[in-house]
Amino acid sequence: MATGARNQQTGRAGEYYVAAELNRRGAYAVTFTGNMPKVDVMASSTDRTRTVFIQVKTCRAGDWQTSTDEGRKCDPIDEESRFWIFVRIDSENEPPEYFIVPDWWMRNNIYEHHQLYLAKHGGKRAVNPKPRH
Repeated sequence: MATGARNQQTGRAGEYYVAAELNRRGAYAVTFTGNMPKVDVMASSTDRTRTVFIQVKTCRAGDWQTSTDEGRKCDPIDEESRFWIFVRIDSENEPPEYFIVPDWWMRNNIYEHHQLYLAKHGGKRAVNPKPRH
């Protein structure tokens, strides 16, 4: 199977795992599978008083990947409605692991780490300026 197809299947599996886990815990959750920019899963409480929007990143091994374009300075938000959920699928015999962070925190983290990287390399990417992961 081509790497791109496998990566898509891994990503989609992570979205389904997140939606299934949210539903199992009593929320209503649906996946969007690429149809809604920056939102992979939308979930609401059973009484529909709170809705959250989730970006899912999934890996089978190694690190999760995203774009440096996702980074920006953000202030903490008291009533967060956007989250990133990182899903690790290590083995077909083990349940997935979930790591949940608020959107504002993730964007700050990407921004700050990228700025440190750039400062370490004279303000530009070390090898090739084009990649954004």
